[in-house]
Amino acid sequence: MGHGRWNCFFGKGGGGIVTSKIYLGTILGTDGYYYKGVFELFLSKAGESVTYGGDIRALIMDDNYVYVGGDTTKKVYKLNKSDLSKAGESVTYGGNIYALAQDANYVYVGGYTTQKVYKLNKSDLSKAAESVTYGGEIRALIMDNNYVYVGGVTTQKVYKLNKSDLSKAGESVNYGGNILALTQDNNYVYVGGVTTQKVYKLNKSDLSKAGESVDYGGSIYALTQDGNYVYVGGDTTKKVYKLNKSDLSQAAVSVDYGGSIYALTQDDNYVYVGGATTQKVYKLNKSDLSKAAESVDYGGSIYALTQDGNYVYVGGSTTKKVYVLGDYYELVGYRRVE
Repeated sequence: MGHGRWNCFFGKGGGGIVTSKIYLGTILGTDGYYYKGVFELFLSKAGESVTYGGDIRALIMDDNYVYVGGDTTKKVYKLNKSDLSKAGESVTYGGNIYALAQDANYVYVGGYTTQKVYKLNKSDLSKAAESVTYGGEIRALIMDNNYVYVGGVTTQKVYKLNKSDLSKAGESVNYGGNILALTQDNNYVYVGGVTTQKVYKLNKSDLSKAGESVDYGGSIYALTQDGNYVYVGGDTTKKVYKLNKSDLSQAAVSVDYGGSIYALTQDDNYVYVGGATTQKVYKLNKSDLSKAAESVDYGGSIYALTQDGNYVYVGGSTTKKVYVLGDYYELVGYRRVE
């Protein structure tokens, strides 16, 4: 009995189906036995944007738009989530954009050359404010209700800026190397980068150090977090580490991604991984970091990921477009019903 192609596209949530293989439909074979179709989970491309005009280094999103920053163009593009058409663009930042953050009304931008944080009105991407210079290239931005946290090179500290006017409210101790990644929860900021190659846990109140992890074994390029864990990715090791927030001890390790990991994002059940060489998005089960699925090839190194509960948005080099990915089940064979 041959098998044809039977595809099911569910969006990232998978219609409530959370296994990597499912069995659907029953057919009668020529041998007199009944068979069910075996479907395997993939992350398939549901759409793509126009070219950004340079490597995409940063992505963020809200309910209606995706915001894009990167090299060459050096502006923030605002894309409609519905079809990834361009809805607007900012003035030039003056250097390559490596970091974006957003709240209800503003987009915050950081990067090279200018080395300041720009605060842009979401409505038209006009500039509302700018910070003092960070003193080096800005590689990471995160924010909470009242502050923007900034990390980067040369200065190698976390700056805490008042959101209202981007004035400096505090700074951390020196990380000991260039800071490439930040994430945060209600009480702490988590920091990763080069040389030190550990995750630092900083108290938000005064940016004092509350703890540090074991050495990741390579430069840390990406961090994300949920209620109980911090997820870490980078080069050399090329795996995702899952760390307990309480003491930053290691709780799990993923399979090798096959290249440097530059981007991480997460939802309730999965961690999504992107980077170099492999150039695909890996979807990992949070419970044990086993691989649940992988995407089509992006066509270049993946530098940025974000997600909205239904889709994963991907940006990077070479292709220089935003891809939107959703869960997709493809018929890979049949199983006989006993």
